[in-house]
Amino acid sequence: MPSFSKVMNVAWDFAKTIVLAGFIAFFCIRGFMFEPFRIPSGSMVPTLLVGDFLFVSKYAYGNRIPMTDWFFWQKDPERGDIAVFKNSHSNMPGSFFGFGVPMFIKRIAAVPGDRISYLNKQIYVNGLPMPLEENGKFTYYGADNMPKEVEKYTENLTGVKHNVLIDSKIKGFIVREMVVPENMFVVVGDNRDNSRDSRFWNYPNWGFVPREDFMGRAEFIFWSHTLEWKPRLERLFRGLRAERD
Repeated sequence: MPSFSKVMNVAWDFAKTIVLAGFIAFFCIRGFMFEPFRIPSGSMVPTLLVGDFLFVSKYAYGNRIPMTDWFFWQKDPERGDIAVFKNSHSNMPGSFFGFGVPMFIKRIAAVPGDRISYLNKQIYVNGLPMPLEENGKFTYYGADNMPKEVEKYTENLTGVKHNVLIDSKIKGFIVREMVVPENMFVVVGDNRDNSRDSRFWNYPNWGFVPREDFMGRAEFIFWSHTLEWKPRLERLFRGLRAERD
């Protein structure tokens, strides 16, 4: 019969193996494949609501070596993608216990080589206005839990149809036409009058997100709750990948 000390040594070795395997699995999945992301603001309403939790594919744009800007291989983000990226334009606290660079989530509106402008609350890509089809009124609750009623439209972003919100009570503005430089991208929130994005970072010019700052593409919602912590079960497993005509 094995001694007590031998049994304890075997148990300890087994526990270390389980912990090590769990750490490796977590590191590989979170570092290379998927990472959870919580929506803290209303800039992407109605597509994303405050309290949504997403899975973000970290390999959609290539395999990055964790905690670096080095990639094994790369794939360019596409117009219409909902993407997570590092944002050095913000003075908000970082996403890791207040340290580091904060992470933002927006929709990619223009890719390298595109000509983009913004006029009368409408995006123009390569000289063409992105069509907006009226879709009724929409009421949402912001981070202050106060109701806001705005107009909802269906935007056709060069073949990617999705809903956007426009507040007619807020005055529009112009961002002049520019050509998106190589390895740069333009991002815009779906809640057009409640989003700090490429339209504002270098106004009256466009602000750009460098290719290496993209961390991944939003794939689907895996959990959602209201500000009162009431589950929104109807939003679970809702896909977020852009559907193209």
